[in-house]
Amino acid sequence: MVAGDYPVHDWYRFVLSYPPHLVAEYIQKFGLDSRHQALDPFCGTGTTIVECKKLGIPSVGIEANPMAHFASQVKSDWTLDPDGLLDHARRIAAAVLADFKSTGIDDNPVLNAPRNDQAALRTLSPEKMELLLTNSISPLPLHKTLVLLDQIKAQSDSKYYRHELLALARALVTSISNLHFGPEVGVGPAKPDAAVVAAWLDRVQKMADDLRHVGDHLNTLAQVHLADSRQLLEVIRPNSIDAVITSPPYPNEKDYTRTTRLESVVLGLIRDKADLKALKHGLVRSNTRNVYREDDDDLLVADNPEIQALAAEIEARRIELGKTSGFERLYARVTKLYFGGMARHLKELRTVLRPGAQLAYVVGDQASYLRVMIHTGRLLANIAEQLGYEVTGRIPFRTRLATATKEQILEEVVVLKAPDDKFVVTKIYETPSTGKAMSASNRYLQMIDHIFFEHYHDGDIEVTFEREDLVRAATALHITLPKNIGDVIYSVRYRQSLPDAVQATAPKGTAWIIQPVGRSQYQFVLVDERLARIVPNPLLLETKVPDATPGVIEKYRLGDEQALLAKLRYNRLIDLFTSVTCYSLQNHLRTFVSNVGQVETDEIYVGVDRHGVHYVFPVQAKGGNDPLSIVQIQQDFALCADKFPGLVCQAIAAQFIDDDFIALFAFEIGENGLPGLASEKHYRLVPPEKIAESDLANYRTRTD
Repeated sequence: MVAGDYPVHDWYRFVLSYPPHLVAEYIQKFGLDSRHQALDPFCGTGTTIVECKKLGIPSVGIEANPMAHFASQVKSDWTLDPDGLLDHARRIAAAVLADFKSTGIDDNPVLNAPRNDQAALRTLSPEKMELLLTNSISPLPLHKTLVLLDQIKAQSDSKYYRHELLALARALVTSISNLHFGPEVGVGPAKPDAAVVAAWLDRVQKMADDLRHVGDHLNTLAQVHLADSRQLLEVIRPNSIDAVITSPPYPNEKDYTRTTRLESVVLGLIRDKADLKALKHGLVRSNTRNVYREDDDDLLVADNPEIQALAAEIEARRIELGKTSGFERLYARVTKLYFGGMARHLKELRTVLRPGAQLAYVVGDQASYLRVMIHTGRLLANIAEQLGYEVTGRIPFRTRLATATKEQILEEVVVLKAPDDKFVVTKIYETPSTGKAMSASNRYLQMIDHIFFEHYHDGDIEVTFEREDLVRAATALHITLPKNIGDVIYSVRYRQSLPDAVQATAPKGTAWIIQPVGRSQYQFVLVDERLARIVPNPLLLETKVPDATPGVIEKYRLGDEQALLAKLRYNRLIDLFTSVTCYSLQNHLRTFVSNVGQVETDEIYVGVDRHGVHYVFPVQAKGGNDPLSIVQIQQDFALCADKFPGLVCQAIAAQFIDDDFIALFAFEIGENGLPGLASEKHYRLVPPEKIAESDLANYRTRTD
């Protein structure tokens, strides 16, 4: 089946979405198939996600707007029975029509006489009505919509409920309301009445028709996260994305929350002004209606001369024209915030991309701010180059009429390639924090920097802090904490290096690490710098092992970590490495350890040697670009001492050097009470016929 053969994308879609055929074109150009995973970090209503699913390509979407997020989730769920959906919707429709009839209302607007009893009609609370564009829906259509919504909820079936709600959202904006869409959403002539049930059933029918043709890739993975595209590590594993195809917002005066305001409020996704503000906080700043005093993304482009000159030109034009409104005064600032936000996004993106990943960003030039031309594609390409991406093309896509200048301006696809080596943080600005230079690679590092320098004194070798310090740091820095506060510590301990300013305080030959020291308590601790980040020794000889991994495992493996654990298990590499007969006891063991806190180990093996001695081997598994830290090894020894006190513990770490090339490390506790590297071996999994007699002869003469 070819992408575009059926219009799944029409279930619900922003008017100015980029077309599905463009997504299909770049899927083909990038050579994507079921072995890859694509990302749309600004997924809107799911154009990229749906096109990927049509072609059997696993995908991930990030969307901060709850209505668009909901639409993308529903549009990528093809598991329900279309006939069952239609039957269920028709039963709901019959109940709604009966309700209408009992109150003298018909769903056909032609048959309804003008009503004088407006007070008898259902409506929204004043607080919710205040969120809507004035006159965006007339009283009678709103009443009929709320009656229908009540019946959808009253007769809800988990199989069909979300699809029925999405059909109502689509009918609301296209048929029932007074809205019209151009470059911006607006309100047209008021419609005293509209067919509500008929419009809703029509949308359900279109869904059912589409669902009859989507069986080829029914179970292809499609995940959509309600999240901020500048904070990808909160929801996406590092080194897991092969391609990005997306269309981010442009810097203009288009308030993207207005586009979905009516259906968001009616469906209860936005309940009050606080919800609306929270939504806007999660968006890249692209218009003056979502700029806040505490915003600081502009700091990431403080040293970019072209963006600073552009902002200065906009401000000079404002002064020249005598424009003094509050919004106009923000034009220069929102320009810097937009490009700073995109820089933050692109920098965070580097951590989740695989080496050599390919990216396509559909962007357009703008002249919304006092007719000063903003060459969005060129500026984003320059920022990407600063962050280590290769710009492989800027390809014209189409032109469109600029509202401000009435001229045709360019939309283009900025094509990027991630570096072929592992991610290295490239600092693009520094700003004072507590009198020290502070890395701003993401908000987690800012918080850790703040906490360290609040407690650190010259000469300290340990710096203790607690979970509540994270809350205080977030408040001081105006940073929104993630729902799981512990993810801050997890991210900095396992996914990235500590801030440069923190590491700069470590004496030569040492490095800071963070280790748990009890429930909700942690310490920065100085260790030998060779233990801070453990990497395979490139000079070590390899050992070829006949690959016993089942083909079906190779075909359906989901991620590097799971693939590595499977290869260890099926090829008995832990047995080979330790010379002990081993058995997998538990996968992903998460437990609480006294004086440490919660720990998680990827896999636990137990074993018996030829003398009858019992062993326990906690195993940490890492993909090729994921760092291995001594912190994880320390917690594994603590776990074994607490849960397996009678067994000999040897902590193991495994890391992919390449797809079938695996490094194994064994650790023991040294005289100083800290783990040390006891041995390291490299195993290459090959077909049996690839092991030559010369290989075997070499192995017979090797000594440890």
